[in-house]
Amino acid sequence: MSPSLQVQGLRKSFGDVRAVDDVSFELAPGELLAMIGPNGAGKSTTFNLIHGQLDPDAGSVLFEGQSLLGCSPRQIWQRGIGRTFQIAETFASFTVIENVQMALLSVDGRVFSPWRRATRYRRADALELLAQVGLQPQAERAAHELAYGDVKRLELAIALASQPRLLLMDEPTAGMATAERHELMALTQSLVQQRQLAVLFTEHSMDVVFEHADRVLVLARGRPIALGTPAQVRADEQVQAVYLGQGRLTHTTPTGAPMPMSSRQRAASPSPALTRAAGSGAAMSARTPDARLEPLLAVQGLTAGYGAARVLFDVHLQVNRGEVVALMGRNGAGKSTLLKALMGLVPERSGQATFLDHDLMRLAPHEAAQAGLGYVPEDRRIFTDLTVQDNLCVGQLPARQFPDGARAPHWTLERVFELFPRLAELLHRPGGRMSGGEQQMLTVARSLMGNPLVLLLDEPSEGVAPVIVEQMAEMIVALKAAGVSLLLSEQNLAFASWVADRAVVLEKGQVRYTGPMQTLASDDALRRQFLSV
Repeated sequence: MSPSLQVQGLRKSFGDVRAVDDVSFELAPGELLAMIGPNGAGKSTTFNLIHGQLDPDAGSVLFEGQSLLGCSPRQIWQRGIGRTFQIAETFASFTVIENVQMALLSVDGRVFSPWRRATRYRRADALELLAQVGLQPQAERAAHELAYGDVKRLELAIALASQPRLLLMDEPTAGMATAERHELMALTQSLVQQRQLAVLFTEHSMDVVFEHADRVLVLARGRPIALGTPAQVRADEQVQAVYLGQGRLTHTTPTGAPMPMSSRQRAASPSPALTRAAGSGAAMSARTPDARLEPLLAVQGLTAGYGAARVLFDVHLQVNRGEVVALMGRNGAGKSTLLKALMGLVPERSGQATFLDHDLMRLAPHEAAQAGLGYVPEDRRIFTDLTVQDNLCVGQLPARQFPDGARAPHWTLERVFELFPRLAELLHRPGGRMSGGEQQMLTVARSLMGNPLVLLLDEPSEGVAPVIVEQMAEMIVALKAAGVSLLLSEQNLAFASWVADRAVVLEKGQVRYTGPMQTLASDDALRRQFLSV
């Protein structure tokens, strides 16, 4: 069978940065090929070269034997290549079926007509596409009302409207819970088999890659370093060294339960570099915090929202010194809103929230940061025109002490670069010319430069390589041992189970569970009740 896609000798540079360097591979009909690699490896650039957003410096891209070079994205789409994006591209104010009808109108080249209602256009075909992705019962709902996993399904239905023979999916499961990830990829597999569709996808969730991909292509520094079956790639020592790490925090079962960890793994200590970064006197075991300690952060009766829309209702929680609390829940439960409310970024809020002796309800965001409350937003919010060094220096604040006079961890550029060596290599690169994962590292590093006593992290493991996820886990354990408190919102249950002492589960803006993290992680009934979809 002739390949659907042939990529040969693809190259692309941005100034002195060679983003893609001699990438070659083939993709057959009915095959799922996963493209993985460290942040900044060139995955998104390769996608954009194939789909016409960028022109290559050298190389060729053939689809069913015909060159795609010089074609616009629309022309490529018209040839039979669909695409989904890491951040779902849908019309939020339209209904679900109207989103698909818009795609069908575009497919057929129909333009505005005052004599026909677009809501009647090919309605039966739109409903059939929604049925294929399991969304037909929600056809009349507004897209903005959908759960995040269903938005991803809707985007897939839109991509399928053109009857593509090749589908490009850029991190299709980003931001989704474990069960949602496997459901979406199982659906994609079934479509591949039914239609003999060829699929190329990028992904950082290794449980998805190893369970659903037929073959895996690994890029590093813009060059292919491995191509083979999931088993072959998993066993490749070079891939383990530059990307997979030890695999401690990335493997979960399809139901969301973390894979069993040995006692030796759970007792693993952070690296010496992280020990230095957290403070030379810090004990490096993941100790359980003393429940008798007064909390550094306490929340009582917090209600918050946007205008007339309330998102949080009567939330109570506390975070003790040297404790990590994992904020868990389904997408849309209010986790990010809670973190933003604590930082003063939500316009409507009431109740009580105290940090040390500060009333957070009265502090502006910059005042909360100056008081020692750090925040890592999910959407990164870096200064794209500033260099890495400038971004880090902008966030730098003086060293701090805990209320009892003990010295808190002091972060400097040198210690941040020990944690994230990649940032040292990119020291003078503007933030806007970094990959999404590199920007995530920069966001975490910039928050650390503020020397926080309590750190709020929104999805810290999202969009970064498994080896970096492990480094972040080691950082959290080191900070915890040095007395820093952390409240993190996290979908990666294996990651949360590794670092967190307690879990707080939100459902529809209300606290439904507060207790030991390991109890939630090990109790199948609790996980299904609060975290499954």
